[in-house]
Amino acid sequence: MYEVEGFQSIDFAELIRKVNEFLGTLEDGKLIDIKYNATPLDVSSHTEYGVNPDSKYTALIIFKK
Repeated sequence: MYEVEGFQSIDFAELIRKVNEFLGTLEDGKLIDIKYNATPLDVSSHTEYGVNPDSKYTALIIFKK
């Protein structure tokens, strides 16, 4: 049987911390895949170098139960 655990944050470093904490609880051989996604929270045509719109980051961890 398979399970999926999801995490989200507006701070990518926080998302990675949450994912790593969860992965630390899994037994060896249980992890199947991790899917990351970034979704802009604001539609913007602003293209100034180094300026990025706010984003929400998500991660789905697929593992064997």
